[in-house]
Amino acid sequence: MKPVIDSHPALWRRLMWMMAIWAASVLALGVVASVFKLLMVAAGMKSH
Repeated sequence: MKPVIDSHPALWRRLMWMMAIWAASVLALGVVASVFKLLMVAAGMKSH
């Protein structure tokens, strides 16, 4: 009889991946926002 191999990773591992993907997307969004802000300031638009 073959041993049963669980094809699903542990719950904590799936949650860590989800948190890592969320953090990477938030970081990427922040980088894009900073680039847009830099371009707007370079074009002469100021926020205040």
